[in-house]
Amino acid sequence: MTTETAKKVPPSKETEWKGLDRISAVVHGMRCIWREQEKDDIGIDGEIELCVERSDGDGRVGTGKIVKVQSKSGSSYITKNTTGSFELQTRRNDLEYWQALNVPVIAVVYHPDDDRLYWVDVKAQIAARDDVFTPPYRLRFDKAADVFDETAYPRLLAIVDAAPERVALDVEETLFTNALEILAMPTSVVRSTVLPEKRAQFRQRLTGFVPPHVYSAGVTVTLTDPTETENALKDVVEGPGEVLELSDWLDDAGANENNFRYILKRLLHRHLIHGVGLAFDPELKRYYYPIDADKQDVRKVTWRSLRTKKSATRAVAKKFTYGSLSFFRHLALEPEFMRIGDSWALIVEPKHHYTTDGKTRWDSKKARSYAIRNRAREYNAQYLNHILFWSHVISGGKASFALELDRKELVRISGTPMSAQVGFGVRATPGR
Repeated sequence: MTTETAKKVPPSKETEWKGLDRISAVVHGMRCIWREQEKDDIGIDGEIELCVERSDGDGRVGTGKIVKVQSKSGSSYITKNTTGSFELQTRRNDLEYWQALNVPVIAVVYHPDDDRLYWVDVKAQIAARDDVFTPPYRLRFDKAADVFDETAYPRLLAIVDAAPERVALDVEETLFTNALEILAMPTSVVRSTVLPEKRAQFRQRLTGFVPPHVYSAGVTVTLTDPTETENALKDVVEGPGEVLELSDWLDDAGANENNFRYILKRLLHRHLIHGVGLAFDPELKRYYYPIDADKQDVRKVTWRSLRTKKSATRAVAKKFTYGSLSFFRHLALEPEFMRIGDSWALIVEPKHHYTTDGKTRWDSKKARSYAIRNRAREYNAQYLNHILFWSHVISGGKASFALELDRKELVRISGTPMSAQVGFGVRATPGR
C-alpha cells in the first residue's frame, strides 16, 4: 500500500481529535473523570464526572454528578468571530435534544485561531435567551468569561449542585411494561402421528391452510385436532390425535416451552396478517405497515393512548428523500411470547423498518445507520408511546383480544400493558 492508495485522514478529523484530547487534558487537570463517548453519537461526545476532595484529605472521590459534553472543533462551526466573542452554529433539533436531557449539558468549542477551548452551559443559555429558537440557531461565547480550563471547575460544580435530582420523590408515576398479559390459555394440545409414507420431506408436502404446529420424529403437536377441519395436516396424520394436558406437555422442566412459544407466534401471525393487515419480513421476523408507493407517500393510523386518554394520528409509513436517496420508514413490531413465573405474556418490542418501495426491505449499511440514529433519538416517552400504540393496534383498542383457530378462541390477551403505580418519577426537562 502506498501513501496515494492509503485511507485518507481528513484535516477536519485531526482537528476533532485535537479538541477531544484538549478536553480530556483539562478535565484531568481538574482531577475529575472524563469519559469519551465510544458509540456513534447524535449530540453528545462525552461526559465529565465531578470529583471532590475526601473529607480526610486523602485524595478525591467521584460524586456521581454528571455533565454531558458536546464538542465542536474547527473554524467551520464558528461565526461572528471577534476579539471578545464568537457564536457557534447549531441546529434546532440539537438545541431541543440538549434541552430535553435530564442532566446538565455543556458545549465545548476548540477555536483553532485562538488555540483555546471555550464552553457554555447550554441549558442556562437556552433559558436566558428569548431568541435561541429563532433562526439562525447559535450559541454565544464570551472569550474572557468562557475559557475552558481548570478554572472552570467551580462553575461546573455549581451547575451539577443546582441541577434537580433525576429521580423525583414528590410525584407518582405509572410504570408501563411492554408485556401484555395472557388472560386465558389453551388447556390442552393434540399430538398426532404422521403416516410413515408422508414423513419424507414432510413440510414440502403441506399445501393449503397449514395450522400452527410443531413437527419432530414423525409426530405433530397442534392446538386443535387436525382431523376435524379441512387443513394441510388432515391427510398426512393417521387419525384423531391424542389430547394431552398442556401442563403435562410442557412438564416441570419446560422441555416444550420453545415449541409452545413457536405455536403461539404462528397463531399471532395469523392475527397480525389477516386481522390487523400488517406485512411481515420473514428474515427479520418483523411486522410493519406496508404502503402503496404508487398512490401515497405517507400512511397514517388513528389510535387512542391509554396514558393520555386522547386520540391521535400517527404516520406508520412515510417516504423520505435526501438528494438521490429515497426510501420508506415504517413503524414496526417484533413480538415474542414469554413465560413469567406461572403466567405468560406477549412482549411488544417496537422497531423501525426500512423499504425501498413501501414493501421491499432496504438492506444496506445506510439503512442500518438510519435505524440506529432514529432509535438513539427516541426518549423514554417516545418509546412508551410506541408500546402503547402497538398495544392499541394488536388489540383493536379493546380491553382484551382473542387469537382464534377454526372459529374457536384459543388464547385471550390483555390489550393493556402490565403496569404498576410507584411513588417516584424521573424528572424531564419540559419541551419548549
